[in-house]
Amino acid sequence: MRKQFLFFILLLFTLKAVAGDDKKQEVDSLLVKSIEFAGRGDLASYIEIAIKALNLANAIDYDEGKAKSGSYIAEGLVTAGLFKEGLKQLDRIETTDYYKNEIFMQSEVQRLRGRAYAELKLNQQALLAFRRQQGLIKKMTGEKQIKSYQFNYESLSVVFLRMGQLDSMQKYTELQLENLKVFEEKDAAMRYQIVYENLGRLYVERGDFARAQQYLDKALELMNKYKIPVVLNTYGTLGLLEKKRGNFKKAAAFYEESLAKKHAVGSRIGIKNSYRELADFYRTTNLDKAKADHYEMAFSRLNDSLENENRQVVDQVLNQILKLKDHESATKVTESVKISLIAVVILLVVSIFFVWRSKHNRKVLGQKEEALQETEIINKELTEQIGENKFNNLIDLAKSNNPEFLTLFAELYPQFIQALKSFDSNLRSTELEFCAMAFLNFSTKNIAEYTFVTVRAVQIRKNRLRKKFEIPSDVDFNNWMRGLSEKSH
Repeated sequence: MRKQFLFFILLLFTLKAVAGDDKKQEVDSLLVKSIEFAGRGDLASYIEIAIKALNLANAIDYDEGKAKSGSYIAEGLVTAGLFKEGLKQLDRIETTDYYKNEIFMQSEVQRLRGRAYAELKLNQQALLAFRRQQGLIKKMTGEKQIKSYQFNYESLSVVFLRMGQLDSMQKYTELQLENLKVFEEKDAAMRYQIVYENLGRLYVERGDFARAQQYLDKALELMNKYKIPVVLNTYGTLGLLEKKRGNFKKAAAFYEESLAKKHAVGSRIGIKNSYRELADFYRTTNLDKAKADHYEMAFSRLNDSLENENRQVVDQVLNQILKLKDHESATKVTESVKISLIAVVILLVVSIFFVWRSKHNRKVLGQKEEALQETEIINKELTEQIGENKFNNLIDLAKSNNPEFLTLFAELYPQFIQALKSFDSNLRSTELEFCAMAFLNFSTKNIAEYTFVTVRAVQIRKNRLRKKFEIPSDVDFNNWMRGLSEKSH
């Protein structure tokens, strides 16, 4: 009987191992599929497939799959502007053994942290994360190390440009150029083009127009030589260069060419930025008031459209994250049940093998203790669910213009309310409600619909609040509101 018992246990673990290998391959396959969606620019599908991979990896306790799918989800969340959720996902990755043993994964987590902090305008935290990443990259070898350095230098140069520290920006941009020399020009043409463009922008800012022209000419040469399909903003930088030289007509031609190139590749965000660029240019130079008004209107329409689309993507992603939380809770319960069942089976077999009668009472006691533990787990999950229900209730109150909306919002996000009142302690409740809707990332159209006013009325109120809080015109209103909460925290 003892041999039969050992054979049964061995067979059980063998079958589990074979099934686990198949599931691991399925996780890896889902991650490949997720990357394909990222290449197409389908952010919602990219995150959705990565979440499926994570759920499966959790179900089979596939540590590498947990870490990799988690990093994909974090990248998608940061791209969607859901920085808090993205940072939480990075915290989860750090609990895996794969993260603890793999230098590249540790480097990627620091890169994503730095990217999230940079988007939140937390420049010092971003610099700290990118420098930690550098320490990890030093431990790598080969092409993986070279490419990691390339993106690290680029990230640092962007942060230093935002901070106005041009010497540091120059240092890291030139390090990018030096780093690229291990590749043939044709194999890294786009990377070279980006670096030349950034150096051109740097020297425009410094007022060294001759060197700026040299680097921008190199960028144009690469674009034409290798038929680079994506034009970032080389023509826009050429426009800025000619504007600073005082050649307004030539600058206008470059700005218009930049817009045409972005139309050709269908870059709607690029088109929006060009509209803003052209409206400001024609207005500040007094070159053509009619064109300034035309591009201002075009910018406003496209910006509202993109805000609405972005909101839809964010809603999709938030729904997926809520489902992920539900799945994680269900997985915890399922795993608890599985462990309990296995424990009961083994306890039963061992009890029969030894002394059935003498072990029977212990089995009953063990079952009661397991039931108590399950009750505690369920109570904990119910507590978490109450928080999610409050958030869903908050959205419903906002959509129905219910006066209880502000009360519940203040309960869920007290730091944001305090941060607003630090600007003006006499803010009216209607202003607080409007800012709360912006914090929740409602679009202009949504706010108008839920508060029963026109879109124009919402835009006017946004402009008034921009002046009151001194929000720059080129900063997204909703992003500023969400960033305010982070700063106060």
